[in-house]
Amino acid sequence: MSARCAMCQNALPEQATRAYCSNACRQRAYRQRMVQAMAKPADRIVSNLPAERDSFIGRQQELITVDRLRRKHRLITLTGSAGAGKTRLAVAAASRVDRTDTDRVLLVELGSVTDEHLIEQTVATAAGLVEHSDESTLETIVSTLRTMRVLVVLDNCEHVLESCAKLADTLLSRCPSMRILATSREALRITGEVTVRIDGLATGHDDSVNALRRTESVRLFVERAKEMVPDFRLPATETQAVAALCSRLDGMPLAIELAAKWVPVLPVSEICARLDSRFDLLVLGGRARPNRQRSLWEAIDWSYQLLAPSEQCALRRLSIFTGGFDLDAAAAVCATDTDAALTMISRLQAKSLLTPMDSQRFRLLESIRLYAMRRLTESKEDRVAHAALTAWLTELVSAFVTRPMTVPPAIHRKTTIQIESWRVARTWTKSTMEHLTVAIGLAIAEANLGFIADARKLLRDALPYGSDKYRCTAMDRLAWFAGFQGDFPEALAQAEQSVAIARKLGDPAIPTNCLTTLGCVQQMAGELDLALANRIACVQMVRELDEPQATATCLIHLAWSYLLDGDNDRPLTLASESLAISREFGSRTRTAEVLNVLGAILLRRNEIVAAEQAFNEVLATSSKYPHNLPYATEGLAVAAVMRGDHERALQLYDQAQSMRWTTGVIGDPYWQKMVASALDQVPYTSNSNNE
Repeated sequence: MSARCAMCQNALPEQATRAYCSNACRQRAYRQRMVQAMAKPADRIVSNLPAERDSFIGRQQELITVDRLRRKHRLITLTGSAGAGKTRLAVAAASRVDRTDTDRVLLVELGSVTDEHLIEQTVATAAGLVEHSDESTLETIVSTLRTMRVLVVLDNCEHVLESCAKLADTLLSRCPSMRILATSREALRITGEVTVRIDGLATGHDDSVNALRRTESVRLFVERAKEMVPDFRLPATETQAVAALCSRLDGMPLAIELAAKWVPVLPVSEICARLDSRFDLLVLGGRARPNRQRSLWEAIDWSYQLLAPSEQCALRRLSIFTGGFDLDAAAAVCATDTDAALTMISRLQAKSLLTPMDSQRFRLLESIRLYAMRRLTESKEDRVAHAALTAWLTELVSAFVTRPMTVPPAIHRKTTIQIESWRVARTWTKSTMEHLTVAIGLAIAEANLGFIADARKLLRDALPYGSDKYRCTAMDRLAWFAGFQGDFPEALAQAEQSVAIARKLGDPAIPTNCLTTLGCVQQMAGELDLALANRIACVQMVRELDEPQATATCLIHLAWSYLLDGDNDRPLTLASESLAISREFGSRTRTAEVLNVLGAILLRRNEIVAAEQAFNEVLATSSKYPHNLPYATEGLAVAAVMRGDHERALQLYDQAQSMRWTTGVIGDPYWQKMVASALDQVPYTSNSNNE
């Protein structure tokens, strides 16, 4: 009886030594054996996932999210920066699948693949498939897996992204029951992909010891420390130090684990103190780990080396920002236009190297920033980057120097938004001629945010630097800030010096501004006649200059002087004209200042409803510039006294004092006398009840 093929039962030639009539039959038999081998008991899933050897900490919400998405979508990509724990999370998520929708879990580790042509072979090897000469590796994979309910974990795709994307697209198209869970520092960007961003572990914001001990990052540190020192216990006195360490490492699991390995030789406080040199410290990764996970430097360097040269240059230059930055600042530092900067930011964010702070601002995680900063220094581009930023900021602040009373609201907003950029430039320009220029910009930003004491100190420290024009501007701002904090001797001295310098500069707009400040300071210091005379002169000067915004400012100052002089009619006319101009030019800050004065005028005229409307509008529109808020709140308190609502008056007054304490703005003494006089009408019993 002649021999027959073990697969198709066709007759084999006599003396045949093989069991199959063709390679096709042999491959079909092989696949059949694979499927049969996978027919395990119902409670088991065939898997090549590694067994856990240490505890998996936290990420419960992420696990829930991945599991939910896996049931609805066939391709999920976990993205995140170096050391975020994408692989560990993917393995943990894959190990939690059940028999109801999955027969096999296949982990394909691509980190060591250097040739994109070897990806298919790596998948086949992970699946235990044998390649055949008359069939492509891809066909072998597809033919074997297309009938299986398999979850494929493609780990570390970023360095072979193009090939991974093509392979995933093919497998998902031809294997209808397959699902893919990929990890990459950049999305695959193919149809049907859902991305899940993996950030650092929670670092906690509660100061209590028990709350901090429960945070994921602190728990991870403690668990890994116990692997080094089995009897390790985290003392209450060191809990804050561990939380601070985890926060400085942005909650990144790899960095935290590397830091914990120093527990046998260093106390936690010392580990934290050495984080400024973290790349020399965090280098004790396990010998069996891939190179990219043996140190924090190598983990980030892995991502950096995958960037195009232009992307590497942009990352290096953006490292000068210790805080956040926006599109305009990025364009300045990278010496490009905003469209090109937007494209570059999008690329770096897609590669998990930039983190969005809000809709307009971005930042580098601190470890990535320090890595890029070292690269910037090595490339000798640090001076170029800082010079570019300083030049751009100098141009931005020039409006406050040349036309200080007509600075557009948009420039004020941009100056305030760039507060982190000003701080970077201030450090870089110390002891240079640009230092005063930068200090002016930073002081204006600080003052706009309500930090007037900080603004004064900045200007005082920087006065020895810069040209007369910039010194004049700095003294003028310093006088203004000092006056509103009640330091009238310094305010008068600085204002008089700025006027003297301004008159030598030959630009009529500058002495007008300085004289306006001097008039304000004189009025607050009690020199009412001098203030009134200077304010009348200022109105005449700005009308001749035909500068409407400056006119609005001078008009409202003059209105206040007339009000203090006992005139109730002219102030209303002047304030109304000033308000109309301010609204026309859309200046919220100036409009709020005008409304506060207008409200005081209306209170003096006993027009309570109109006054309350003015003060309420200030409260509704001035949240970004908080120094106007105490005035409006006090105005409402006075109005409440006039209505006889003493309890509300006291509540509002208390709120206003809290605002003043926060912003450091003491306020106009004559306004304070008006408020105090009104509050004196509140009966003592009402005050006692309120307390």
